[in-house]
Amino acid sequence: MNVRVKIVTALIVVLVAGSALAQEASLIDLLQSKGVLTKKEAQRLKKGKTTQAGKASYDEQALVDLLRAKGILEEKDVAQLQAPPAPPAPSVAATPELNERLSRIESQQQTLQAQTQTQAEQQNKAVEELKKTTKTTADDLKKGTDWLNRFTLFGDIRVRHEGFYQEGVHARNRQRLRLRLGARLKVSDEIEAGIRLVSGDPNEIVANNQTLTDSFTRKPINIDNAYITVRPSKVFGWDKPYFSLTGGKFSVNFFRPRAVMLSEMIFDEDLSPEGAAEEFTLFEGTDVVKSVKLAAGQWAIKEFAADRDSYMLGEQLQVTIAPTPKSQLTLAAGDYYFFRSDAVAQERNRNAQLVLTNSVRLKNGKLVRGGDLITPNTANPIQRFAGGFNIVNASAQFVLNPESQWPFSLMVDYAHNTQAALGMDDAFLVGAGIGQARNPGDFAFSAAWSRVETDSVISMFTLSDYGRRGGTNVQGPIVKFDYMLFPRLTLTAKGYFVEFIDRPAGATNSTVNRMQLDALFAF
Repeated sequence: MNVRVKIVTALIVVLVAGSALAQEASLIDLLQSKGVLTKKEAQRLKKGKTTQAGKASYDEQALVDLLRAKGILEEKDVAQLQAPPAPPAPSVAATPELNERLSRIESQQQTLQAQTQTQAEQQNKAVEELKKTTKTTADDLKKGTDWLNRFTLFGDIRVRHEGFYQEGVHARNRQRLRLRLGARLKVSDEIEAGIRLVSGDPNEIVANNQTLTDSFTRKPINIDNAYITVRPSKVFGWDKPYFSLTGGKFSVNFFRPRAVMLSEMIFDEDLSPEGAAEEFTLFEGTDVVKSVKLAAGQWAIKEFAADRDSYMLGEQLQVTIAPTPKSQLTLAAGDYYFFRSDAVAQERNRNAQLVLTNSVRLKNGKLVRGGDLITPNTANPIQRFAGGFNIVNASAQFVLNPESQWPFSLMVDYAHNTQAALGMDDAFLVGAGIGQARNPGDFAFSAAWSRVETDSVISMFTLSDYGRRGGTNVQGPIVKFDYMLFPRLTLTAKGYFVEFIDRPAGATNSTVNRMQLDALFAF
């Protein structure tokens, strides 16, 4: 409210209330304190009039004229001041009916007020309950989201056309499918669990491919991985884990060199051992030596009874160094000892999908030299390998410019079986690669040459795609070309050009050209 309005209001009050109100509070003094009237103007207005009680008063009309001259009052304000006051409303005598009616109205007002208060309390209670429910729902949603964030889904679908071409042998062409679907749950930095389901014949231990045949029959799905991994750190007061323990069914936990393509000379990529595996970090640095690790495995191969079980005990030392700021070299040395390996040989008597090309002895003691597929006779089954298997392995991987679009890589892999009874106990692979298919339009090329002698490695576990049927006693080059067409979709052309090292009796030694055209969608 501005000053003019305040003054008009004060004048109306004074004029209406009369001289009694003026005696209580002087309007002239009030206007002087507000700066509307000067001291001289106030004194002039107070002169010349007195009340009946003998007290000083002022000329109301003169005040109005002065305020109008100062522009504080307008004509409509003066008219309002000079208008006669409204006559007071006549008093009405109270009657019993009126009193009763007023009591009833008062009672209704009290009831309404109580109802309003009750409704307000109920509304407040409902709001509090809603807040609690909302908080609980939000907490539950947060917990649910937290658990979902701990899950990682991964896998791939591969469609393949595969052809076998060999001089003097009818060509074979087939279409194959591979599905791998896995999930990993990381409960904390110290514990995780994982599973993976794959397609294929469950009796094929080194292949997850499913041939498209048999008149559209349903294709099987198998458990490929199911494991628990523990990486303790906080429980020991460490800032990071220095070792991990894994138990269940898992992928091969030993280092294998890679130059775009992976070396599968000893263990196929699709092999999923069972038992326990460990990894120990012995050293981590930022200079030339980046890390020193020890990997170990206790693989359960065959369970019979006490003192007859077959298993593998393995360990591998891994050293990673950086010879230059833009290069990395990994060196590994390991030993894989197959305890009571006879059980592995005997598995071929029960599983026709296993590829056995190692030398064996039959139940009657006869020696069968390996080099080609061995098919057991139910009357004279396989009893054991001709020797044992303790595979000493050395490997190396060198990568130049690993973070660039065109990294160059080299790999070497060597294995020697110290328990081979008939010689033919060495295997090696050398390879090189350039590029990497990470984004659409990227491509990579790699090539390798391998030689796997008859009893150098266990034929059931080695690369299943090498040659016509995998196994041992084979040698030859491998070439591979990868091209990423779309995000997550990679096209691959791969060729194996393989021949026997020692030609088995009655077999041709012409080169087997095994060609594979793949479309791989990974997620």
